[in-house]
Amino acid sequence: MATFTGYVAEVMDEKIRVTPTREAEPFDGIVFHLEDRFSDEKPFLVGQYVRVEHDERLTRSLPPQATARRVDVL
Repeated sequence: MATFTGYVAEVMDEKIRVTPTREAEPFDGIVFHLEDRFSDEKPFLVGQYVRVEHDERLTRSLPPQATARRVDVL
């Protein structure tokens, strides 16, 4: 497992984009696919500072994508 810490820049259906800074460009950060178990939790909000544990398998797309295993709001 790997972790990525940053700010939620975009919230989409079953995905969030997390960037290292608040001033993010459209292709900055990582898009994390959220598993079904996240649907029971409060929705994520743009600007929240989070730590995401993910599976280390990043796609080569821009921005890269991975599956989130755990998301902690800091």
